[in-house]
Amino acid sequence: MHFDWWTLVLQAVNLLVLVAILGRFLFRPMARIVADRQAEADRLLDEARAARDAAEAAAREAQARRDSVLIDRKAIVEEARKEAEVQRVALLKETEAEVARERSDAADQIRRLRQTEEARIGQRANALSIEVAGKLLEEPAKSLPLSAFLGGFERAIAAMPEASRKSLGESRKPLGIVSARPLDEADRKAVRAILTRTLGRDRDIAEEVDPALIAGLRIAAEGIEVDASLRAGLDRVAAALEAKPEHPDDGK
Repeated sequence: MHFDWWTLVLQAVNLLVLVAILGRFLFRPMARIVADRQAEADRLLDEARAARDAAEAAAREAQARRDSVLIDRKAIVEEARKEAEVQRVALLKETEAEVARERSDAADQIRRLRQTEEARIGQRANALSIEVAGKLLEEPAKSLPLSAFLGGFERAIAAMPEASRKSLGESRKPLGIVSARPLDEADRKAVRAILTRTLGRDRDIAEEVDPALIAGLRIAAEGIEVDASLRAGLDRVAAALEAKPEHPDDGK
C-alpha cells in the first residue's frame, strides 16, 4: 500500500482551516450566544432570587405587622375591658349610692309624713279633748259662782299695759262685759268694784251673755283682751298642748 504524505498534509491543513473558520464564524458566536444566554439566565435567576427574597421579606414584614396588629388589638381589647370594668364598678357604686340616697330620702319623707300625721292626730285629739272637757264642764260650771273668776279677772286687768288701762278708764262708752250667765246684782257690783280699783274710776258696763264662755267673764272692747272665762282657760291648755313637742327625740 502506498501512503501519500502530501495528501495527508493537505487534508490536515484543510482540517485546520475548517476548524479555524468554524471557530471564528461558528464556535465563537455560538459561545457568545451561549454565554449571553447563560448571563441572561443568571440575571433572571438573580432577579427571581431577589424577587423571592423580596416576597419572603414582604411576607415576613406582613406577618410581623399582622402579629403586631394582633398584639395591639389584644392590648386594645384588654384595655377596653379594664376600662369597661372600671366604669362598671364606678356605675355600680354610683347606683348603690343613689339607691342609698333614695332610701334615706324615702325614710326621711316617711318620718316627716308620720310626724305630720301624728301631729295632726295629736292636734285633733287635743282639740277633741278640749271640746269634750268643755262639754263635760258645762253642767258643773253652772254651779260655779262668778266670784271664782273675779280674782283672775282683776289680775288680768292689773297686768295690762298702762296705756291700755288708761284707755279703758278714759273711755266714755259703757265697757262691754261678756259673761257665761246673766250677772246678778252682787256680781255686777263686784265687777264694777274691780274696774274702779284697776282703772281708777267707776265705769258703766254693757252686759252681754255668751254661754260659749262656759263660766267666768271677759271684757269686750276693741283692741283689749281680758278673758277670765273657763273657755279661755281651756284654750290656753289647748295652746300649751299644741306647743309641746310630740317627739322630743326626732331632732337628734
